[in-house]
Amino acid sequence: MKTSICTPSKSISVATLDIYSFQLLVTLVSALGVSFVLKDYVASAIAGLIFRKVKHIRPNTRIKVMVNPVIKGDVVDIGWFRTTLKEVGDGERLPSVHTGRILKLPNFFLFNNPLVIYGETITDEVVAYIEAKRFNPSCIELMRKAIEEEGHKVVEVGVFQKENYFIVHGIFESDISEMTDVRSKILLNFFKKVEEASKKAGS
Repeated sequence: MKTSICTPSKSISVATLDIYSFQLLVTLVSALGVSFVLKDYVASAIAGLIFRKVKHIRPNTRIKVMVNPVIKGDVVDIGWFRTTLKEVGDGERLPSVHTGRILKLPNFFLFNNPLVIYGETITDEVVAYIEAKRFNPSCIELMRKAIEEEGHKVVEVGVFQKENYFIVHGIFESDISEMTDVRSKILLNFFKKVEEASKKAGS
């Protein structure tokens, strides 16, 4: 009859292995527990590293987060866990104007949502409505001059008619660092020129 002999060295090896296995299990459980509690912080830190590496999002970049409601702003700083933005109005609510509010968004929030990333310049538009009886073809050139005098590059100026008025439509490039409502400044300059042209024509 064969018998097996368990030597002390083998017993010690098995016991040591069991201790290591237990310690590894405890470590994994602890790590999973911490990750569950701090998962947002860990995700934000990883997202922040990706932003710094890829550099699609960086200071002085304008972004729009496609959530409801839309979040739009200029990046000021990318921290370990949060990205700081200067909020910019969107649509009809203070279009392209800094609202004065500072937003701090978790990095993982930006990483997990669709983003619109603007270039160093943005293309904007300005629209002027003029009564048909007051319209003159020179309004197209006046709009072009109004845009250029405000320091912006003209992309296109056009005109089309709708019912009993004409619409002068100007497309221009603007620097994202603009702190004021560019459209309003251009419109004021344009209508000033239209008024001056009307006075000259009537004199």
